[in-house]
Amino acid sequence: MLKNILATIGLAVVAKAAYEHYCEYRELKREREEREGRAA
Repeated sequence: MLKNILATIGLAVVAKAAYEHYCEYRELKREREEREGRAA
């Protein structure tokens, strides 16, 4: 039972970290596209 609880918590932590990295990547990509759009 405790293993399942810890596994669920671990999964939530990993999913949250992955989502934060995805949001940061998307924001950086958008900023880069804006810069390239102005330069072109």
